[in-house]
Amino acid sequence: MRPADQRTRALIDRLVALAAGAAGLSLVYGLFGGWDESDVEHGPAAPERGYFATDATLTEMGANGRPRFTVHAREIEQQLDDQSVLFTDIALDYRAKDLGNWHLTALNGRMPEDRKSIFLSGDVTITGAADRGGAIVRTDKVSYDIDGGIVQTAEPVAIRFGAHDLKARGLHAVLNTGTLRLESDVNGRFIP
Repeated sequence: MRPADQRTRALIDRLVALAAGAAGLSLVYGLFGGWDESDVEHGPAAPERGYFATDATLTEMGANGRPRFTVHAREIEQQLDDQSVLFTDIALDYRAKDLGNWHLTALNGRMPEDRKSIFLSGDVTITGAADRGGAIVRTDKVSYDIDGGIVQTAEPVAIRFGAHDLKARGLHAVLNTGTLRLESDVNGRFIP
C-alpha cells in the first residue's frame, strides 16, 4: 500500500490528465466540424470610436489670434460611424466680440461631423459676463451655433438677471450682440 501523500499525488495527476484529455477532445471536435457560426451568440457591436481623451481642453482661435471659444470636458470621444464627437461634463467658454465672456455648462454634449454646432443636454447653465449683469439661464437642452454665437432651445427655460426671475418656453440668444428672445409662455417677476 502506498503512503497517503503518494496516493493524493497520483489522484491529482490522473485528474489533471483527464481534464487535459477532455479539453483536447473538445478542441479537436470544435476544429473539425463540431461547431458552426450558429453556435456562437452575437450581440450588437459597440460603435467604433476614434480618439478618446480625459480631462481635455479644446481651443479654437479667432482671426485675431486670441481664443474664440474653449471647450473643456471630463471625457471627449469621437464616434467613427458618423464622425461626431461626444462630451461628458462639458464647459464651454465663448468670448463675444464686445460683450465679454459667456460660460455654458452641461452634463453631456455632442458635436456633429460638420463641427459647426454643439448640442448640450442635461442641467444646461448659461452664464453671462458679470460686468454685464451676469444673466443666468437654466434649461435641459440647447443647440449652440459656433460660427454665429447663437444659443437656442424649444425647452422650458429659467432666467435670473440680478433680482429678476423669468420663466418661458423656448429661447433664442445671440451672444455677440447680447440679445435674448423668449419664445412663448413668458412670465416672471421683477423686483424694483
